[in-house]
Amino acid sequence: MAALKPAYLVCGDDDAKIDAWRARVRRRAEDERGPGGLETFDARQCEPGEVAASLAMLSFETATRYLLVEDVCAWKAAELGPLEKALTELPPETVLVLIARGKAPKSLSKATEKAGGEVREYTAPKPWELPKWCVGHARELGLQLDQEAAKELVARVGTSQQRLSRELEKIALALHPSTNVTTADVEQLAATDTAPGAYDLADALVAGDLRGTLVLAEQLDEHGERPSKLVWPIVRRLREVHQAAALLGAGMPDAQVAAALKGPPWASKKVIARAKKADVATLERALCVFADLEVELRGGSDLQLGEDTAFSLALARATGAG
Repeated sequence: MAALKPAYLVCGDDDAKIDAWRARVRRRAEDERGPGGLETFDARQCEPGEVAASLAMLSFETATRYLLVEDVCAWKAAELGPLEKALTELPPETVLVLIARGKAPKSLSKATEKAGGEVREYTAPKPWELPKWCVGHARELGLQLDQEAAKELVARVGTSQQRLSRELEKIALALHPSTNVTTADVEQLAATDTAPGAYDLADALVAGDLRGTLVLAEQLDEHGERPSKLVWPIVRRLREVHQAAALLGAGMPDAQVAAALKGPPWASKKVIARAKKADVATLERALCVFADLEVELRGGSDLQLGEDTAFSLALARATGAG
């Protein structure tokens, strides 16, 4: 195994990577010292001085001592003095791991580096990068997840990497020994978070109901759903209804349209019902509006509108009111 440094400050908003890093430390401690080999502290329940006092305790064991402190962001900068001092006096054969969910205090970062340690910062993927992250994480679990299935997973579960990871693990167990995950598998097996509300919003948008669209958007915002994570399910619904409307307009019977949609019968039936009332040109305009919104949310526009403002304008334009 690679030699460890005396101290690590693991920080950022990529919960999946931080959890994996923490699990590796625990595994290494238990491999070397046996069960309970990792001494843990929770900053929400103890003071920095308690960790400092524990570090100063003499140990007559020859094996490396491992200590991990959870959520050091719970401590105020003014409270960190005892711990920062302890970092300058770390006993030999000691590894201290500090976990910060978010931005770590600057003074603690400096103290870690001054002690010969290392700061590891992990930034979570942007919302539009999550499908790619899901594909990669699924591969680590031995699954084959295509891009469309990954987008559906994010649309249904939300942007929490921890939830996405749990759902992938659940899907892996449900499908075993099969390793191929389809969009239908995700629809059947993944726990739903934002998708129903997002699809309700999309349906109001398809119907051209501006008032209903804005009311649902406000409700989702109050529930903590950000525009960046609502775009995928909305665009997915728009594409489904557009495809159905185009096929119906070409004279294809309902049964063949349902087969072309490749979704569950009950879902295809709903999409076809909405497509019969929708206007293809309006749907195409809405898809273009949301394509522009995605560029705006990724910072690729000169308008520099706030996320909420850009989303509200897109909803108005997509319903034909803007």
